[in-house]
Amino acid sequence: MRTTSIARGLAACVALAGACVSAQAATRECSYRVESRVLYAYGQLEQGVQQPLLLDAYLPTACGDGAPGRVPPILLIPGGGFNWVQRDRPRIVEIADGLARAGYAVFPIEHRVRTWNGLAAVSETMDPEEQRLYKKRIIKSPYPADQHFQALVAMEDAFKAEAWIRAKAEEYQLDIDRLGLLGGSSGACTVLGMEYSGDEMGFAGSSAKAVVDMWGDFYPHSDMKAGDAPVLVLAGTEDPVIAYDLTTDIMTRARKVKVDASRITMPGVKHGLDDADIFNRHVVGTDLTIFESIVQFLDAKLRVDGRVAWPPSGQTREMMAEEYPAPTP
Repeated sequence: MRTTSIARGLAACVALAGACVSAQAATRECSYRVESRVLYAYGQLEQGVQQPLLLDAYLPTACGDGAPGRVPPILLIPGGGFNWVQRDRPRIVEIADGLARAGYAVFPIEHRVRTWNGLAAVSETMDPEEQRLYKKRIIKSPYPADQHFQALVAMEDAFKAEAWIRAKAEEYQLDIDRLGLLGGSSGACTVLGMEYSGDEMGFAGSSAKAVVDMWGDFYPHSDMKAGDAPVLVLAGTEDPVIAYDLTTDIMTRARKVKVDASRITMPGVKHGLDDADIFNRHVVGTDLTIFESIVQFLDAKLRVDGRVAWPPSGQTREMMAEEYPAPTP
């Protein structure tokens, strides 16, 4: 394990000697340190090969309102279509930076993907008969069975990461009872599966208190049950990967079982962080960017003081992001 200060070449962040400065506003302003390339577990591949699984740990060190105290942890899972996953690519660093500055301990992880060094991932939780029954369960899914299998493998690793984070609660001064999950694309499919389908898939289930879904989905939506964690959904109306209507199905299911669900609709947006531009695009009727709205959602669900409102003032749980850049007259 190696503790580092970082300078990632991002315009939004300069981190030196454990301190970070950025133009992005947050409800709390903290400095942080980063522990890079931390081994949190191994994942099984063909031929008995074990793949090392890495994460980075963004850990607040001091905040404008005093010592950070016990801070809520955020498990952050990048996307990549289950073909690749990179915990330290610039967009993921930008998100981790913003959340750490807002006073969260952030853990971007890598997990097994389709192949690593030419070897495919192997399920660690389902034997062949269980996999056969699993395929029957998802037979009407809009997604191919292979994608469901890769999501299963990613969930296996993500639950290991959650267990690792829990084991570090005292060392890192984590408020472990206020865990948040955040993912983009395939990472969002993974965190949604952890919270809303984990029990049905044979896992103990996540004990998260908030989920942020950036252009992801899970199946079947009927897995969502009363008492599950609140969710914030980010969805583009022109997404060719996760159809916008599927996120409407999530919202409908949430209303039916009384799960606290909110959605920020991004008109004209396709798929991914570049197109969504969450650090510049604003939510209509607020002075908040989409990213600042994510922070406000997490503050409302994970902070103990209860001073942060959600949804933002004057908004409902169905919000609209502005077109960005604005259309030419």
